[in-house]
Amino acid sequence: MQFQISHKPSFSLLKLRLDPGQSIKSEAGAMVYMSSRMGVETKMGSGFLSALSRKIFGGESFFFNTYTAPDSGGEIGLAPDLPGDIIDLDLNGKSIFVQSGSYLASDPGIQVVSKFGGFRTFFGGEGLFLLEVSGTGKVFLSSYGAIVPIQVQGNYTVDTGHIVAFENSLQFKVGKAGGNWKSTLLGGEGLVANFSGNGTLWIQSRVPSGFISWLTKLLPV
Repeated sequence: MQFQISHKPSFSLLKLRLDPGQSIKSEAGAMVYMSSRMGVETKMGSGFLSALSRKIFGGESFFFNTYTAPDSGGEIGLAPDLPGDIIDLDLNGKSIFVQSGSYLASDPGIQVVSKFGGFRTFFGGEGLFLLEVSGTGKVFLSSYGAIVPIQVQGNYTVDTGHIVAFENSLQFKVGKAGGNWKSTLLGGEGLVANFSGNGTLWIQSRVPSGFISWLTKLLPV
């Protein structure tokens, strides 16, 4: 499989060239274009309450599409709903946790399972469920805004809406900005995730809820 990510970081498009019989799995609705005779198979995701949980709470489709190239090979273009970035990661047997809404596509051998860890996974309206993405192969993540990798060594605090993904070597607890509700309510900050440990954290430079809030103020009453 050959791929190219163009138009970064604001309007990224993932272009893939598949060899004969090769497949790519993506979030439903991500396909922008594809060559003729490309096979398409739709399956429901797996995990807590299947992927219906992500449909209700995360604003995502609960289906995955698997595209398979014909004997002549094929091309396909994938993109997220929101303007932003796309990155590729090689898991190599490792697993990462991805915020609901940031998974775009992966090799078909990569497992994507919705996880519910109680209210510790409540991400302030940006997605209630985390996705555990594991296996060996390529995975593509998307964001609203640019994606910024952060090497965490010790403790790190991030607004929950800005989280894209993090390695499973990191632990986190969700709390209030500033440690109290006054800072959260009056300071304009939402819930934060307090990470600890050593590993990579990927964040997005913007949050959809922030744009929606700004846009709402411009609408006539």
